[in-house]
Amino acid sequence: MKKNEKFIGKCESYTYDGLGVVKYEKIPVFVKDMLAGETGEIIITKVLKNFSYGRCLQLLVCSQERVRPLCPVYKACGGCQLSHLSATAQKAFKRQRVQDCIARIGKIDLEVEDVLSMEHPFYYRNKGQIPVGVKEGQVICGFYRIHSNDIIDMDECLIQHPLINEMVEIIKAQLQKFQIGSYFRHLLIKVGFESKEMMVVLIVREEKIPHLKELVEAISQNKYVKSVIMNLNQRNDNVILGDKETLLYGKPTIQDTLMDLTFNISSKSFYQINPLQTCVLYEKAVEFANLTGKETVLDLYCGIGTISLFMAKKAKHVIGIEIVEDAIKDAKKNAELNQISNVEFICSDAGTFASEIAKNGQHLDVICVDPPRKGCDQKTLESILKMSPQRIVYVSCDPATLARDLSFLSQNGYEVKKVQPVDMFPQTTSIENVCLIVRK
Repeated sequence: MKKNEKFIGKCESYTYDGLGVVKYEKIPVFVKDMLAGETGEIIITKVLKNFSYGRCLQLLVCSQERVRPLCPVYKACGGCQLSHLSATAQKAFKRQRVQDCIARIGKIDLEVEDVLSMEHPFYYRNKGQIPVGVKEGQVICGFYRIHSNDIIDMDECLIQHPLINEMVEIIKAQLQKFQIGSYFRHLLIKVGFESKEMMVVLIVREEKIPHLKELVEAISQNKYVKSVIMNLNQRNDNVILGDKETLLYGKPTIQDTLMDLTFNISSKSFYQINPLQTCVLYEKAVEFANLTGKETVLDLYCGIGTISLFMAKKAKHVIGIEIVEDAIKDAKKNAELNQISNVEFICSDAGTFASEIAKNGQHLDVICVDPPRKGCDQKTLESILKMSPQRIVYVSCDPATLARDLSFLSQNGYEVKKVQPVDMFPQTTSIENVCLIVRK
């Protein structure tokens, strides 16, 4: 097999990130934009030791599940991977991905529930993180090409809230007008789906920006903008936000409502990006917790307190733990804002705090965990075992690390009862899950 070699091949399956798998001389070739069952003419673009990458030059046999992507830059942009799949095929892909992880990594014999998906799977993101660059004198704002740092310029993203798209165009025009695009790294824009309040975070390379006043005036003319913040990031890595922030306009937070609860959202606080599906996810988490009003609940990795406050409405007492100090400040304000008093929030590492509670022998009925993509660390898992809760509700955005942690719990006195995928990220390969784990 050589680079630029062409062959006719049939797609047999998918990788976890949505690439079609085509065998050539018994070696897998990963091809973007090919569906299972399709046959096409493929050219080899990259040859590695055990596999290769290819590009489909033309389809000879098309799948009935293929649809025409609505996004004009879909093929170049790395933001969405499944826009060429029908809604039915996307559900099947995501459920199978979770099922494979549970079986292969978790070694658990359990049938994964059907995916809970959206009726209208577009314009659902309440947060946009948009790279900024300058190419041939023109300011470009978009998303990165897959597996690269090349920015694909865009006029509209079909999975972002329309207000985010409008604001990107406003800022882009101002950066071009004043020729100041090179000072900027990213734009971070957050929108409250219910409130329509908007926060704009300008992530910059230097503190002194020419024409900054004029830029802020142009941004704040939009009636939905309630906050404009400058974030200084002089790091040399891929971390988006720096440590130093300056409030340029309005207030440091915006508000949004999930069902009957109101939340303050700051620039650095974690808040689920799909509010409609977040309600589905949290309702399922509360259902799995099976609260009667007598339970003490520990919510690890609580963020700004969203799950904690939903649990507090049906529990006796809830303790929320989060290592990000700003998020804990927001969580405490959110409890006050919603007049919920049977909850406390503590700034601490989840594993360290769980370990202390386990040492003290404190009884907990339900533990809820919603860790970052890397999952729970070993100390946290071992502490959960020592606390021996009746039920564990595990919320996860990564099926692989979820399966790893479920395997550990299932080998140490717990049984995984349900794995419920919730599609928080239509058009992409990402899938959220909420799991019910009970003590044997």
